[in-house]
Order: sequence, then structure tokens, then C-alpha cells
Amino acid sequence: MRLFSFLMVVLLASGAFAQDAERLEAAKAYVNSKGQQELMADMLSPEGVMGQMGLVGGRIPDGKKELLARIVSEELAKMKPVMEEAMISGMATTFTLEEIQALTEFYASDVGASAIRKMTPFMTQTMQQIGPYFQQMQAVLARRIQEEMSK
Repeated sequence: MRLFSFLMVVLLASGAFAQDAERLEAAKAYVNSKGQQELMADMLSPEGVMGQMGLVGGRIPDGKKELLARIVSEELAKMKPVMEEAMISGMATTFTLEEIQALTEFYASDVGASAIRKMTPFMTQTMQQIGPYFQQMQAVLARRIQEEMSK
């Protein structure tokens, strides 16, 4: 009976490992897909970074925005492998195999490919709209935290 129980545990564990391995492979395929790679390239490009700079745009001296965007883009590009690994790991532990496959299929479809191409402009527009509010919130947050810490 103990041998049977041990074998069942081993079989169940190996099944779970196989499922985890499948999810990991599916997550890798998703992250390495054309749409995801293009999205990351857009987000990490100097143009993509400039769009995101709406959050701090008011504090950047005239004529320096493009230079700073290029510098940020270069540094982010160095982090791309780390970002990809984090995405793969997070996806494999968060989503089921079926969910990963569905996302991959969606973004490979015409509608999904169109949606993912619009993600960078969407995020840029959103960040530019909320940037001033975010700056105000940061100032209030810094003041409140400083007040609490000085008590």
C-alpha cells in the first residue's frame, strides 16, 4: 500500500511538472511571438519612451526630451531579456495553458494583431492625459508621507 501511495504521488507530481513545462513553453511562445516582440520594440524605442515621458514632461528642459528618451531607450533595451523572463515566468504561473494559448491565438489573428499595434499609441495617449494628474498626486503624496514621517 505504501508503494502504491508513493507511486501515485510521483505520477501526480510528474503530471503537474509536465503541465507546468507546457505552460512555460506556451508562455515563451507568447512572449516571443511577433506581436509581443513588436509591442516591446515600440515601447522601448526612443519614440515610445518619449510618449511615456508625458508623466514627467513638464520637468524636462527644452531640447533635452529626445536625448533623454534615447538614453532611457538604450538602458531599457539592456533590460529586455530580464523583462521577457519575468513575463514568461509570470504568465506561466498566472494563466492556465488554455488561457495562454487563447491569448497567443488572439494576438496572432488579424483583429488581435491590429489591437496590439495600437497598444503603444493607446498607452502614450493615456499617459499624456493622466500625466499632469499623476504629477499633482506625486506632490501631494510626497508631502503627506513627509508629514507622517516627521511625526
